Amino acid sequence: MQTIDHTWKMSGFSNEHAHLDKGMLVPGVSYEDAPAPIRGGWTREHKAKFTKADIYSRAEQALLNMLEYGTSYVRTHVDVDPLVGLKGMEAILELKQNYKNDIVIDITAFNQEGFERFSETDQLLAEALKMGRVGIGGHTLTDSDGAKHIQHIFNLAEQHDVPWIEFHTDESGRPEHFHLPDIAQETKRRGWNGKVYAIHCNSLANVSDDQALAAIEQVVEAGLHVIVCPTAIATRAITRTKELLKSGVRITLGSDNIGDLFNPLGSGSMLNYAQMLTYIQRFYEPGEMQTIINMITQKPVDVLSREALEQLSKQVIYETNRIHELLAHAPKPLSVMSQADKEKDINLASRPL
Repeated sequence: MQTIDHTWKMSGFSNEHAHLDKGMLVPGVSYEDAPAPIRGGWTREHKAKFTKADIYSRAEQALLNMLEYGTSYVRTHVDVDPLVGLKGMEAILELKQNYKNDIVIDITAFNQEGFERFSETDQLLAEALKMGRVGIGGHTLTDSDGAKHIQHIFNLAEQHDVPWIEFHTDESGRPEHFHLPDIAQETKRRGWNGKVYAIHCNSLANVSDDQALAAIEQVVEAGLHVIVCPTAIATRAITRTKELLKSGVRITLGSDNIGDLFNPLGSGSMLNYAQMLTYIQRFYEPGEMQTIINMITQKPVDVLSREALEQLSKQVIYETNRIHELLAHAPKPLSVMSQADKEKDINLASRPL
């Protein structure tokens, strides 16, 4: 009698947007609900007190959560500004090295606070980009002229030959903050097709259908990748995920904030975030549920990151191979093992008794 295998084996989940450097700030710091600008101010106060050791400790805790739930790749933003300096970069680069046998970590040096608030960020970003193979990140809402901010980030990217660019894009959800077309236009004009990521894209949900259709066409032409963070639903609409998918845009998911003043929760389980998007935007048909799983299992676009992930050779095993059960229950994996773990087991087994 043939035995049917009801387990599901995979190489691990991909979390394409996180903030490890600010992770697990809560519950050490009490959370209080307030408008985003106020919580942003509180975060700046805390950032000014961060130490490298503090950042490393909290980021490691968030990373261990991700590992427990089978994540094998994470790309994290790391704030770079006069408040925190380069301490976050130093801490996360060290974390990346220490956990290289368990997970592939890519780092994006991120201008969270804008060039207008802190002009020194320009030079600090230049220094951060010399610290390793890292990308650069901007935020379309932090300066009064979003288009100019986008151009500034592109200029730095070209000066330092970075492997990728990421933008927190139109995060407010307001139509007047709609800069996704600016990113697409700049990407195409400068020939950065395939190396630029637009995160959130919330305003796309609130502009007219005609504006949205035109913008999606620009996204396709520019080869932009879109990262959806379902936790954004707490304060604003999620982007037009299904319409982007139908146009052939590469879409992945991110955990975004984990245990900080913008989200005091966050399990680090990519199945939780996939489940959330499934409910919110009704990805209920069998093919749609498979699409959701594809979003959290895609390999990195960057060639070197993809190669590092293949060398990691991670294996995550779930008790069920039924996708609707994975999305309905978001279970923990039965086991998670990297190539280093496998070699360790082989070495132990080969020892003489």
